[in-house]
Amino acid sequence: MAGKGQLHRHLGGWGAAAFVVTNMIGTGIFTVPAFVRASTGSGWAALGIWALGGGLALCGALCYAELSTRMPEAGGEYQYLTRIFGPVWGFVSGWISFFVGFSAAIAASSLAATAYAASLFGWNGNQPLVEGLAVTQSAGLAAILILALAAFHSFGVRPSGRLQTVLAGTVVGSIVLLLAVGFLTGKGSWEGAMAGGAPTGVWWVALIQVSFAYSGWNAAAYLAGEVRDPGRTLPRALVGGTVAVCLLYLGLNLLFLYAVPAAEWTPTIAIGRVAAERLFGPAGGAATSVLVTITILGSISAMTAAGPRVYYAMARDGVAPTVFGRVGERRGVPSVSIVAQAGIAVLLVLTGEFETLLIYIGASLSLIAALTVSGVWVISRRTSRAQRDGIFLTPGYPVTPAIFLGLEVVAILLALWERPRPTMAALATVLAGILFYGLARRMGWLEPPTTAALPD
Repeated sequence: MAGKGQLHRHLGGWGAAAFVVTNMIGTGIFTVPAFVRASTGSGWAALGIWALGGGLALCGALCYAELSTRMPEAGGEYQYLTRIFGPVWGFVSGWISFFVGFSAAIAASSLAATAYAASLFGWNGNQPLVEGLAVTQSAGLAAILILALAAFHSFGVRPSGRLQTVLAGTVVGSIVLLLAVGFLTGKGSWEGAMAGGAPTGVWWVALIQVSFAYSGWNAAAYLAGEVRDPGRTLPRALVGGTVAVCLLYLGLNLLFLYAVPAAEWTPTIAIGRVAAERLFGPAGGAATSVLVTITILGSISAMTAAGPRVYYAMARDGVAPTVFGRVGERRGVPSVSIVAQAGIAVLLVLTGEFETLLIYIGASLSLIAALTVSGVWVISRRTSRAQRDGIFLTPGYPVTPAIFLGLEVVAILLALWERPRPTMAALATVLAGILFYGLARRMGWLEPPTTAALPD
């Protein structure tokens, strides 16, 4: 039984894995393939980028599985970075999570969900919500969706887990059915995959975009403080969920390449709907829009629940407003953090160009993930062989974290050259977090963190 003001360990293996699956499968897979195909100029090259991104996500999931079993507490990267590298880096990861990793991603995904819903019902969501106010009806609906999910997840982690399990089962089952029926129609052609064209970008920018689509493989780590038997459950949820999504993503990309001729691939198309319309006709396009909408809803729902656990952990350590650490004794969830994140997401609903937002979010998350994975080397050196008993150890260590870190660093550095503005914005966000932490500590706004350091 959890104590007063503590999180409740009610989340089982299927629920934890469902958070991984639904957090990963969102707007990215139905929008990013068009950008990647245009960037690489080749269907097979694009598929290679998706395979590389999947391998990268799996390496990250294996490393996070070790970190999460060593530190099975709420907060994900915040906990790991604070205890391995010091409080400033934990604070920066929480800063990124609050403004970019969750709030901005929720805003972008909510707008995507309303856009698909609008196309499904033939509704023009670009009309102003109120005459004379520069807020569209789609933005207003997206804001309502964000607030409604925040209210639901304030009822407890048990109903949250049940909802994510239902959504994950629906999404995975529908995608498998879509793949099976889509290839059996015989209406596509592999010419779209074989044909080449002039690339509009470079592979490392495409990898950053793909990283956005794969983001979420670490979702279960944020809820580690509410998982039953974390030593067994977390590795299975993180690795199993990531592998399942990687296979689904590769299958969907193959289906898109099979369905859509090379000449029709432009960065602006909603590739999921276009592919379904070519294979199944208008009715198939409408059915796929329903699937995409449900998929995006699942992703928004997972992020709505996962993110606030970071702010809860920060508040308990004195590096975030104390109110963010409040947990209801009966429901056992950080409701104030959930509402605060929803408020930021609503403000960010009025976002800019979608492709630029992809690179900004992807680069920001890549920076934090790379630093976190590098912590596996540090933590392995600090713990003795006896202390490793009962801990999930990263398979392939030290090669696995090296692969992840190497590819992430190279992609970020090269993206600085090709897409400097959004990538620099990501770096500036990290720097702003460091400066704010230093100022806040100097002014006495933040307390010294109470999170215990790892043993030397």
